[in-house]
Amino acid sequence: MKLLHVYRSEANDDVKKLVEIVSEGRECQSFNLNVESPDYDKLVDMVFTADQTICWW
Repeated sequence: MKLLHVYRSEANDDVKKLVEIVSEGRECQSFNLNVESPDYDKLVDMVFTADQTICWW
């Protein structure tokens, strides 16, 4: 199962631990929205190729 993690802000220790737990045994990718100019076209492609997407605030 392909999993995509989308981060709106910098992940704290709690989020990092949760990501580690849900990612175990899965192929994972991540995308950061907390950069100056996120590539939304790339994000859309990544969402459609992933089996599951989790957005982290």
